[in-house]
Amino acid sequence: MKELIRFSTAQRSAHFLASIAGLTLLITGLPITFSDQLRWVIDAMGGPVVSMLVHRIAGVILAFTLAYFGTYFVVERLTRGRGDSNITFTNPKFFLTIPTDMIVDMLWTFNLAKERPKSGKYDWIMVADILTVPTFCLVEVITGALLWFPFPVLSFNPGLVLLIRTVHVWVAVFAIFFVFAHATILHWTPGNYPINMGIFNGLIQKHKAEGEFPEWIPVATEVETDAKPYKFHPIGYVVGTISCGLMLLAAYSVYLLANEGLAGFRLLQESPIAFVGLNGVIGILSVYVLFSLYGLSKAISES
Repeated sequence: MKELIRFSTAQRSAHFLASIAGLTLLITGLPITFSDQLRWVIDAMGGPVVSMLVHRIAGVILAFTLAYFGTYFVVERLTRGRGDSNITFTNPKFFLTIPTDMIVDMLWTFNLAKERPKSGKYDWIMVADILTVPTFCLVEVITGALLWFPFPVLSFNPGLVLLIRTVHVWVAVFAIFFVFAHATILHWTPGNYPINMGIFNGLIQKHKAEGEFPEWIPVATEVETDAKPYKFHPIGYVVGTISCGLMLLAAYSVYLLANEGLAGFRLLQESPIAFVGLNGVIGILSVYVLFSLYGLSKAISES
């Protein structure tokens, strides 16, 4: 079967490390903010000392990955130029394609446009991911480092510490919804369910790419593999619906959050809905970790 080389080893490595580190940070960090509903996570890990150690190790891995991928991206652009990527920062029109493609894609989804936007290697969702994820990771790394190693000026300025903690928490809360949306769109849709192996083995079936990234085909590198035929899995609709439902429950939980100063954030009231939603989020994040390890092991075994 004909497949196209979509991601390099460096890109796949950076994605795997960042995803595992990010998921671990959420799993260990959410119980700090939602301690009443998720205290069991801390206890299951052996207590707050162990959970904070794991949290900080994951933070170091995320910082390393951010530096690694940033260096790789710059060096690649200096030595190879854009390559087969359609991302460019030198043409202002490129940034206008993101909102316009998004609008057209939404209209097409509801049968209000005749066809989808014709995408290069990365569609508007992937471009938005590539532009925003490193930014949010950088914010989390910086704010996390300041909370971990507070400079003398922070020791005498509790208001500044609260500001840094607030930014750290709310970016992490945003990350929950990003992770859910990212996984649902790129992995759990009927066309990719149960897992999109492209980010693990670096390949995409040519006929699948022809429908999703038609403008990339002429510059892509083609290889012959023993891959199984592309399949459409309707169960992806069910999984996607469950994922969206948990996002709504998580959003309701965030709505109940109240700032308690230096003590952090707590729910305004006890809520069974928030309890189910938050524990559902932890469960889904844990499943994502297992799926990531499965995808990596499968890619290694097939290489």
